Amino acid sequence: MAAGSTMADKGPLSAEKLLATWTIPVLIALLEGLTHFGIWYGDSNGYVSILKLFRGTASMDEAKVIGWHGIVRPVVPLLALPFSYMMSYRDAVASVSLGFFLVGTLFAYLFAKRLLNSRAGFISAVFFASSLPNVLFGASVLTDGPAYTMEVIVLYFLLFSMEAKRALRTSLLGGALIGVAVLTKETNFVILVFLLLRFFLHRDRMPIRSMVPAAIVGLAIPLVWSQLVGYNYLGFYGEGLAYKTLGYKGPLVQPGPFAVSAVYAFGPCLPFAFIGFLAVDDDRFKTFCEMLLSVGVLLALWPTAPEYRFTFLTFPAVLPLAAVGTGQALGVLSGKPWFNRLNETRWLALFLLATVALTNLATFGRYFRTPFGA
Repeated sequence: MAAGSTMADKGPLSAEKLLATWTIPVLIALLEGLTHFGIWYGDSNGYVSILKLFRGTASMDEAKVIGWHGIVRPVVPLLALPFSYMMSYRDAVASVSLGFFLVGTLFAYLFAKRLLNSRAGFISAVFFASSLPNVLFGASVLTDGPAYTMEVIVLYFLLFSMEAKRALRTSLLGGALIGVAVLTKETNFVILVFLLLRFFLHRDRMPIRSMVPAAIVGLAIPLVWSQLVGYNYLGFYGEGLAYKTLGYKGPLVQPGPFAVSAVYAFGPCLPFAFIGFLAVDDDRFKTFCEMLLSVGVLLALWPTAPEYRFTFLTFPAVLPLAAVGTGQALGVLSGKPWFNRLNETRWLALFLLATVALTNLATFGRYFRTPFGA
């Protein structure tokens, strides 16, 4: 038994058990959301205008003028519609985002648990709930937080339902989830890239009879919607090329800012992801590489300057890897002289508390807002 452990560690509510459940990460997400609730950004007005369109208090022309490309992200404003009769438009959108944030934290746990184990699921979910992108956007008047949630939900479904059942009904449901994810935010096209990669690299797991229906439905849903509202994705990409300055401004021409965006996106857990990358077995190594490559395609093609909220799209791979690396590093640390006064579990608890505190200290002054804020 490692030094510093006690008989209490084996009790019914032991630290070992608490640090392997989904409840604490979801509670952290709830507290983060309630203290960073309804943060207003420059693009927030666009989502409110789409909500007003659904309420009938704005015309399509008004919504297009104010809502620009937000019109192709209708999921969050549509879900906010019933809440808008009970609270402000701002808080209605933020309430939906908060719900997504909690569900996303739960699925961050479930995803890493299925790929690795419950301890990795716990660590990954805490990293997710306390990450800078989620603290700032998880319960804001934007769609970035809900998009992260849809990304991990659909990846979970593709890996652990579609690849297991391989039935037409399952594939059609997967395609519907992809379509909804893209309508949440178009960055979730990365899921279609991942689907194609799984087909080409693992045809025994993702046969053509599973991939094709999912891809067709997943593409059809957002394309039909874009035709209905008269706003296409190529036009949106052109706006990105013209944003602030003409031309492509992505990570291929700005590798330095892209590296900085990764530091902001993942904070202190980033170095541990590199450790975890070397520690996982070959099959999981391939899966993580496929997820990173799928998002990497989008990040490379994205026309605007690197931003940590886009770099964070790699979280389904980075956070579980960081969980593995954290466990490896703290396991070694807890066995060293002086440091062995605390066991690995207690070092983990301290590290995660410090990670949560660091993000909140960095955002408290400027971004603090509760549901009762003005």
